[in-house]
Amino acid sequence: MRVYLDNASTSFPKAPGVAEAISEYINTRAAGLYRTVSGKEEEIFDTLFSLRSMISSLYSYNHPECVAFTRNVTEALNWIIKGLFTSSDHIIVSSNEHNAVMRPLNETGIRFTRIPSDRKGYNDYSSIEELLTNDTKGIIINAAGNVSGAIQDLSIPAEFAAKHHLLLIIDTAQASPYVDINMEELGAAAIGFTGHKGFLGPDGTGGMILRRDVAERIQPLIAGGTGSESDSEDVPHTLPERLSPGTENMTGLTGLECAMRYSLATLKENHERAMQMTERLYEGLERIDGIEIKGPGINERRCSVISISSDRKDISEIASLLLNRGGIETRVGLHCAPSAHRSLGTFPSGTLRFSPGPFTSEDEIDHTLSILKEIMNE
Repeated sequence: MRVYLDNASTSFPKAPGVAEAISEYINTRAAGLYRTVSGKEEEIFDTLFSLRSMISSLYSYNHPECVAFTRNVTEALNWIIKGLFTSSDHIIVSSNEHNAVMRPLNETGIRFTRIPSDRKGYNDYSSIEELLTNDTKGIIINAAGNVSGAIQDLSIPAEFAAKHHLLLIIDTAQASPYVDINMEELGAAAIGFTGHKGFLGPDGTGGMILRRDVAERIQPLIAGGTGSESDSEDVPHTLPERLSPGTENMTGLTGLECAMRYSLATLKENHERAMQMTERLYEGLERIDGIEIKGPGINERRCSVISISSDRKDISEIASLLLNRGGIETRVGLHCAPSAHRSLGTFPSGTLRFSPGPFTSEDEIDHTLSILKEIMNE
């Protein structure tokens, strides 16, 4: 029996039809967009346009040409940070950021100051004005914590960014598609997304959507052929070509387009199902001695991520026993977010994380709780 409870890392199973869409593309439609003289070129263009349109619609920014695809949200955030800021700039970040943000900041020598966080993983914006310097150029917020599961209030940093003319950047890795993020209303400069988590798409897919003025001036992370403006050795000015060097991962993006159509059509029921299973798991964990749940309560603003610690058993041992005895797959450790663990008081030991998805069943949750209770009672 396989019980998969690590959807915060990558979703499983993928959306219905994804494998078939990928197979059909590889077997019958593969061709180079803007390159191959082929009857399939129009179909490939339509797939990419459909995907860009769904993403721009989801984030309420009607500019599909401003969507750029990358291998994942990590690559997108690196592009945003390295393409918009320099070592002479200062950035405000939350204390709950992933290393996809913190490592490129440290790598490039960009100075940053952290917004404090409470013990539940919620940003404390009460002193945010004090973090501003003359060199502050942007603010980066993780919309939903990959450790605590806390869903952040984005309206306050959005107002702060607008007031001080800062670039607001949002990491939606754990938030999308279930958290409503309106790019137009928030005035966001850039949003990073990933395809293989909440969108239920294949690994190796993700990207960003940029405000048009940002898309026109961001420095390319990679430059190369686009199949257009080939008479020039300079990066094209037209969108989306300016953001699309080299051959796109059409195999993965074909799968993502299929997954997005499914995810958006079933958005409400998928979210409700994942949160029902999260609530069932949370309430069961509360009844097991020796377990401490970190992060928000079940009735607070949270996503389907639950982290636990224990003063009775080593969490790595618990994770191993869950797998060996019950086929239960989880994640244990620091989850690439050491600062978030410092906020929760779980650094350096980390937490054991459970993340149900829309295909998780009640039987799987009950099985997990039964095995965990057995382990903790030994």
